[in-house]
Amino acid sequence: MVFSEIVGTLSFLQPQADDDMSDRLNYYYTSTFLLVTAVLISLKMFGGRPVECWVPAEYKGSWEDYTEMFCWARSTYWVPFNEEIPDSVEEREERMVAYYQWTPFFLVVSAFMFYLPCLIWRLMYDKSGVRLRDIIGVAGDKSNIQPDLRLQNVKGLAAHLSSVFQHQFRLGTKHPNHHRFLRCLNFRYYEAYMTLLYISIKALFLINVIGQLLLMNKFLQTDGYNFYGIGVIIDLISGRPWHESGNFPRVTLCDMNIRTLGNVQRHTVQCVLVINIFTEKVFILLWMWYTALTIITLGSLISWIISSVSFEERRKFIARRLELADVEFKRAEYKDEIIQFVRERIKMDGVFVLRMLTIHTGVMVCTEVIDAMWDQFLLEEGKGDLLERASSRQDRTSGSDDETGGGLDVGSVGGDQAPRRKTSVLVPLMLPALAGRGIDRRHRHQVPLRKHFKSGRR
Repeated sequence: MVFSEIVGTLSFLQPQADDDMSDRLNYYYTSTFLLVTAVLISLKMFGGRPVECWVPAEYKGSWEDYTEMFCWARSTYWVPFNEEIPDSVEEREERMVAYYQWTPFFLVVSAFMFYLPCLIWRLMYDKSGVRLRDIIGVAGDKSNIQPDLRLQNVKGLAAHLSSVFQHQFRLGTKHPNHHRFLRCLNFRYYEAYMTLLYISIKALFLINVIGQLLLMNKFLQTDGYNFYGIGVIIDLISGRPWHESGNFPRVTLCDMNIRTLGNVQRHTVQCVLVINIFTEKVFILLWMWYTALTIITLGSLISWIISSVSFEERRKFIARRLELADVEFKRAEYKDEIIQFVRERIKMDGVFVLRMLTIHTGVMVCTEVIDAMWDQFLLEEGKGDLLERASSRQDRTSGSDDETGGGLDVGSVGGDQAPRRKTSVLVPLMLPALAGRGIDRRHRHQVPLRKHFKSGRR
């Protein structure tokens, strides 16, 4: 029941359709693990007995409780069993183990630091006017399984995205300064705002996870190691126990100054830090996870930089989607048009949004949207002859389409009657079965699925 309450309080961490898997590993899975672990440690510390102390026989029960609370609040120090207890107070204070009281708060702060880049991203990318979550929500709507609704949504997305990207200003061009004094705020009207913002957020994720590794080493006071995790794992592999290495000591010492008849007497008791048995496993697991997360985040950052900043990579991305939409499409025949389409219509942020669309809804939906935007672009640029040439080529090969299950009619774009028959790589697998039942290929995408499945029953 307690665990369900904990999970309920973490609902604000739910992932949304504006990121990739690398981002979710940082702000969602890591933050959730840190917060749950912090709560579990807090339950033991503040709801149980985190320290158990061995006291002399003359101590009463209330004295024992006071001793344990005092030692937990003041911190304890560790001395190996093969060494003598130092006489000076300064030497004892240098051996203090003072981190365990702050462990839950340290984990909560770490969780917030992992979530902070995501919070900045979601607060700032909406300023561009692109409602990324709404766009992906429409593209991933469950009703898209119905052909008519799917076609309408694809047309709507294509028209909306074309309008949004067309009104962005290209880098190097001038536009009216909406902010004449704080001109840096005008950057959100340019074509690279979302792309560069997202790359910056990924860089923040990388800086944060590296900083967490260094901060963990400082927090745990492991001055004997150049890097905490490597040193502890070497100790574990070599079989060096905690009472020799000092890693998360279970048995520590505590000094109490007691006033008795006006005199101050120092009592030294031996205590057991039960919580360190659990804390040790948590921090070793965190170090291993942070190391893997650093590699994943760095790889994702490099991948997004290459695919988003390079114009050639963006051109290849769009050309490949057009080839998936129509196997008869030859990028060499439309070289100039593709360059103009990517540079002046879709632009840098457009490719970024379409990549996000691919990640969250699949390559099929993204391909259909790009294909509809391409047809609309050719019509608006007065290049309808290219559509007619493609249509005539498809008409000549319609006989082969009959056998391959192609020849899908994508309909008109934006209400203009300019249909183009296409042999798509992404033809659903059920279409050959429909053709075998004598259903007209031109209207087979309008056949309700339930009728098809009913006809297959015996």
